Amino acid sequence: MPCIDLTDWIAAQKLPEPFSGVISLTRPGMRLEGCFGHAIRALELPNTADTRFQMASGCKVFTAVAVSQLMEQGRVTEHTRLLDCVDADLPHIDPRVTLHQRLTHTSGMPDYFDEAVMHDYADVWRDRPMYQIQQPRDFLPLFNHLPMVFSPGERFAYNISGFILLGLVVEALTGQSFASYVRQHVFTPAGMTDSGYFRADDLPDRTAYAYLQRPDGSWSTNIFSVPVMGGPDGGAYTTAPDMERFWKALSDGTRLSPEWILQLRVATGRDRPHTHYGYGVWIEESGSERAFFVEGSDPGVVLRSWFVPDSQTVLTVMGNTGGAAWHFLIP
Repeated sequence: MPCIDLTDWIAAQKLPEPFSGVISLTRPGMRLEGCFGHAIRALELPNTADTRFQMASGCKVFTAVAVSQLMEQGRVTEHTRLLDCVDADLPHIDPRVTLHQRLTHTSGMPDYFDEAVMHDYADVWRDRPMYQIQQPRDFLPLFNHLPMVFSPGERFAYNISGFILLGLVVEALTGQSFASYVRQHVFTPAGMTDSGYFRADDLPDRTAYAYLQRPDGSWSTNIFSVPVMGGPDGGAYTTAPDMERFWKALSDGTRLSPEWILQLRVATGRDRPHTHYGYGVWIEESGSERAFFVEGSDPGVVLRSWFVPDSQTVLTVMGNTGGAAWHFLIP
């Protein structure tokens, strides 16, 4: 479906930088899509409804689905201890940490990028080149020497490193690479034919570069600011239509099972909309209605995709500039 013109609406938002990306709102009998900016600026190639965008942490839900599938199969349980199914050098990890605690950010594990005190993800790669990060195990030297932050289960604290370890669980139990498993058992069943974990130096067609604005107003890509290939903690690519397919597949239970993912697991202690967390998804309650969403932010990347089961509404905003979209992402 062609995009409609929302230029006046975007202009009214008074954004700190030009928004470049796609906005998609669908519910039964209605579809609204708006496309802005360029996927590749040097070629003046516009973003379209089927442009693939980086997801940053928005793809943690795919990791949660993968682990939940292994739970459904009885290969592990929510109470399985992390160290019982990961063959890795983790000398400081409390042996009591469970998969449930990792899926809900309540493990107390250290993080290689602590969003509470660190503000620029690109800083992580100043001492370790991003091109060395090509599989989940490559992340381990970034945090396996760090001590625990609090006792397992004590509280919620959003944590990226734990999802790296969940990816290692998937690899250990399936014998497949994490990206291969998700492609076969999550993307394909959901009909997400445009989604994947693509190398930054080998991107498929219809893929947007992510851009950072320099102080002088010019733009550069984020190629040196994120790992060369995404993994269990973030970095997949997807489209707005594929996110709609994902939520549909997850909610109707015919291809992916919602029982593990779309459950309220923990209260986060945060303000709306981040009040509760499931497995890989944020959950906001309003009366008897629940909205589920995933989100991600990296240098030059922004994504939030909402799903409201009661009305079968999906709202997805994905952009390839850094911060413009956050000003209008809360419905």
